[in-house]
Amino acid sequence: MRPIIGQKRLVDALFGHTLETVPKTMIFLGQSGCGKSWVAAAFAEHLGLDFENIDLTDISTEQLQDYYRCPLEKFYFIDLKGITEKQQNKILKFIEEPSKNMHVILMAESEIGVLPTILNRCVKYYFEPYSIEDLKQFDWTVESPNNLVFAICKTPGDLSNFDSTNVGELYDLCKKVVLYTSTANYANTISLITKINCKDDYKKFDLRLFLDMLEYVSFEDYKASSDMTSLNIYLYVIDQKKRILNKAFAKESFVLNFFDGLWRLTH
Repeated sequence: MRPIIGQKRLVDALFGHTLETVPKTMIFLGQSGCGKSWVAAAFAEHLGLDFENIDLTDISTEQLQDYYRCPLEKFYFIDLKGITEKQQNKILKFIEEPSKNMHVILMAESEIGVLPTILNRCVKYYFEPYSIEDLKQFDWTVESPNNLVFAICKTPGDLSNFDSTNVGELYDLCKKVVLYTSTANYANTISLITKINCKDDYKKFDLRLFLDMLEYVSFEDYKASSDMTSLNIYLYVIDQKKRILNKAFAKESFVLNFFDGLWRLTH
């Protein structure tokens, strides 16, 4: 297992546990790509236990019962990203009455969308933002002199998925949105949906990276010009980013509504 980079406060708190003191149910909270699964696997290894991933989108009640009755002590990892309230209800027994051999680690981007019943039963561990120095230590850090890469890539996962050759093009798109949306007609604004990846088309820009870049560009423009339109776009992007946390949302609908709202905001 490779050493864990960054997250010193979390690692110190987590790895201070033994099998006798480790909480039965935990939830790791942090941005997509921050390393929740990696840290969970390292922690299980540290305690000498195997782990198994449970996919709530495709599991029966009978399978859950098998996990509950398993005679082997192990960790169960459950990613709540995109998981509905109904699907979360499937694991309430795990959380409220775990068997003696079960240790459950849930993973989510934030507390938004997670049932209060689950949150109240779990010990919470929060992943902190990575510094640029931390990110540059990862093997897969992109080799790019462009500091824009580190302005929008906040996690190791972002960096591993990022195509640095397109950073200038993505920046130009976001700059265009900030400078010209207020004067563009509705049809031209809505047409920007074709630039965003909604169906695994890697020739288009990833939705989250687009929002991160637009957040960065709009705030930089506001600092330079004090233009209230740029500030309003910045605040709008932050609000919209919250809407996609841990929700089973349709990208196409989100992007359409995003640009519709952007046009109405600036007109």
